[in-house]
Amino acid sequence: MPVNVVLVDDEPLVRAGVKALLDTTDEIQVVGEAGDGAEAVELAVRLRPDVVVMDVNMPKVSGITAARRLQDLTPRPRILMLTALCDHEKVAEAFQAGADGFSLKSARIGELIRSVLTVAQGDPVVPPEIMRLMIERSVGQESPEVAEARRRVGRLGGREQQVLALLGGGANNARIAEALFMAEGTVKGYVSRVLAELKVDNRTQAALLAHQIGLKPEAAGQQTA
Repeated sequence: MPVNVVLVDDEPLVRAGVKALLDTTDEIQVVGEAGDGAEAVELAVRLRPDVVVMDVNMPKVSGITAARRLQDLTPRPRILMLTALCDHEKVAEAFQAGADGFSLKSARIGELIRSVLTVAQGDPVVPPEIMRLMIERSVGQESPEVAEARRRVGRLGGREQQVLALLGGGANNARIAEALFMAEGTVKGYVSRVLAELKVDNRTQAALLAHQIGLKPEAAGQQTA
């Protein structure tokens, strides 16, 4: 079954370009298009897509506002935000609103397709350019939230810290299970506990916190060696 996608951008030419890229694979089917966030929510309610690929900045109702509204759907679609520029504040706001990942509008065909398929599986997507920007902005100006997260991480058990470190490296449950010699069902339990302890809503937010507090996936691998 292909991944059903609703595509959202206020520029018809941009929508046409992104759709043309996604149409190059049989693994993705664009089932609807919207020109603003309000229309995106209406389509999502009616079409129940697997993924909403949505521009961050749009007039009327922005992608960030729409992402917040989409959290109320059950099951909710995964949300991949599109952006032309790396704006730290917008990226942080989008993740807080419930976005599952980001893709640059300049991404190549293969990168965009992989991003859609990855978020459809429930895994985060953060391009290196955006991750670098967020880490650089966080250096030397640790927020109270990150400081509190650092304290919470300190209370996590060793296995939970290893899982968090691997999440920070973008690993999905299968890769974490392989690295830590666990069953995938066990990994899911650990991930749920980590999210609850850190008081974050999704894996992407946990991954960003792992980067901000300096947890390295390589360390998790070394601890299991």
